[in-house]
Amino acid sequence: MSKINNYKYALCLVDISTLGTKTFSYLIPDDMKGIIKIGQPVTLPFGKGGRKIKGYVVGFSDYLEAGIKAKYIDEILDNEPMFNLEYLRMLEWVANYYFSDLPTVLKTALPEKFFQKNLKNYRKPNKELKVLQTEKSKEKNTLSDTQKKVYEEIKKVNSKTSLLYGITGSGKTEIYFKLIEDTIKDGKNVLFLAPEIALVSQLTSRTIKRFGKTSVGIWHSSITEAEKYKVWQKLRNDEIKILFGARSSVFAPIKNLGLIIIDEENDPAYKQTMPAPRYSAVEVAKKLIELNDGSKLILGSATPDIQSYYEAKNTNSLFVLNKRYNEAELPKVKVVDMRMERGFGNNGIFSKYLMDEIKKTIENKNQVILLINRRGFSSYTQCMECSTIIECPKCAIPLIYHSQTQSHRCHYCGYEIKNLTKCTNCEAEGTLENFGTGTQRVEEIAGKIFPDYKIHRLDSDSLTKKNEHFEILEAFQNGEIDILIGTQMIAKGLDNPNVTLVGVINADLCFNLPDFRSSERGFSLLCQVAGRSGRGKDEGKVIFQTFNNSNIFLDKAREQDYESFFENEIEIREAFDYPPFSKIIRIILSSDNNFRAEKSAMEIAMRLKDWIDKQSLTERLIVMGPAPCILEKIRGEFRFNILVKNKLDEKGHNIILSFLRKIILPNDIKMIIDVDPMDIL
Repeated sequence: MSKINNYKYALCLVDISTLGTKTFSYLIPDDMKGIIKIGQPVTLPFGKGGRKIKGYVVGFSDYLEAGIKAKYIDEILDNEPMFNLEYLRMLEWVANYYFSDLPTVLKTALPEKFFQKNLKNYRKPNKELKVLQTEKSKEKNTLSDTQKKVYEEIKKVNSKTSLLYGITGSGKTEIYFKLIEDTIKDGKNVLFLAPEIALVSQLTSRTIKRFGKTSVGIWHSSITEAEKYKVWQKLRNDEIKILFGARSSVFAPIKNLGLIIIDEENDPAYKQTMPAPRYSAVEVAKKLIELNDGSKLILGSATPDIQSYYEAKNTNSLFVLNKRYNEAELPKVKVVDMRMERGFGNNGIFSKYLMDEIKKTIENKNQVILLINRRGFSSYTQCMECSTIIECPKCAIPLIYHSQTQSHRCHYCGYEIKNLTKCTNCEAEGTLENFGTGTQRVEEIAGKIFPDYKIHRLDSDSLTKKNEHFEILEAFQNGEIDILIGTQMIAKGLDNPNVTLVGVINADLCFNLPDFRSSERGFSLLCQVAGRSGRGKDEGKVIFQTFNNSNIFLDKAREQDYESFFENEIEIREAFDYPPFSKIIRIILSSDNNFRAEKSAMEIAMRLKDWIDKQSLTERLIVMGPAPCILEKIRGEFRFNILVKNKLDEKGHNIILSFLRKIILPNDIKMIIDVDPMDIL
């Protein structure tokens, strides 16, 4: 009998509405010793009056802190654990690396209803997800010579992580499918991640057509808790061979894991920013394959993350597809200077050239994608009497006007004013004007210019019911929509051979955030959306509308030249010690009192610098700040940034976090630790 099963106490995870997710120690009855295991669901006495709650065993011990009186575990609910020791180790790593705690990580990983006492009464999903109703296709697909060569090189490499860099339309997905086929034949299972829920549905549909639906599952935030529980049970019984999901699916307890594929690996959506744990699904996936012998991770993108590309180049694990499938040509990109349009008297949001090309495209029975990477009707609303810009009182940023609901809304905290007719400052009536452009405005104006065309919008504001994103994309794929307007949601993964024109309404929006990743994100978005055009037999066209055609990164995106962009960007990163030449830890101090927040930030920064200086590590651990965050006020709280550039890898990480764990803050001060942040706004 193993020592671990003879411990005196079991550490049990519970979820209490008044306390949140916590761990408590319980005595193990004699008849459970030698039987009880990590991951088993148990019933536990809690509080007074004989109340029974459900929990999970997450650890064992022979000792308790003085003064604690433990109760006995009441019952083991299931002989089979819901998760194993390796799974728990992965979650412990997430907690340690991302400055969180195990209960918080477990609550993120486990479906919410797992803490209900009686799961036998847990309702089943009402109906199957629409995408899972896709039928298997009889069509046979073969790899081109170029794809076959890259596939064979990936199979040979010893590295646990490989990067597949392929330009848009080069056929990365077919290589994924061949690797999936090999993995399943070897008796192992696959986790396939995509950044957007809409893209998950697209990939799932394509995969079912190839492999059938009997062993396919989906896991993301838009499926119900009932559906998650059903998938969890299937995973537990090893009934799912290919699991598709967005970021959170990296926590699904897949048995016998052989392969993880992360498509569009550079996408910011793989990083959770709120709430804790602020994890990156890419980094968690790397830990997963480290804990699963014989498993591999394939990262794929047409515009890889700068750090991923740098690391792959330096570890001989970079694989390149630099031509489109069947030698198809990349779409031709034209940049239209909107200042010239203004000079010719066109003050609209569509250039004459774009309007003409839209008409030609639809007349030729092809389809159009229009990208404007901003939701809503306008960017801001201003009073023409006193010049006040209408701002969110909690966040001090402009409210965005939404024409369909006649409301001004904050996209950060959700604050909303409906039917605003007078200035919030001078109270003048009828003096408010909307400026800038969002998806709703593009849709409205496009409808007036092209009244006979079928136009649809796809952004997070337009999705009001379950499966709607899948239905819109399916309608677009079937030719029922002429013009699809949207944000970055439509820029990735759409493989519609009938799309021959892509227009970007304001390409400058992609580059104007004051953040060190701004140029990378802008370049990636423009290349990705351009890649939606010309994927069939007809030649594709792309139009970038801009007010600044001298932007070097816009020029690189026009040429769709990632290697040249990378060489420019990596020089800047090295000069300023940004990733991949350092790891960043972002510390945000906030309070509803501006002075108190700033004072706390200054004190912590000063103490941290002294701590590092005493260890003679000031050149390897660089502390910047404090300074007000670019978004200075969010949800009524003033925010200050401290950035640490860590050039000591794990050692530096541990030094910084050991310092931060010792900080005791006043009740009116909040501290957020964001490890490897996607932005510093």
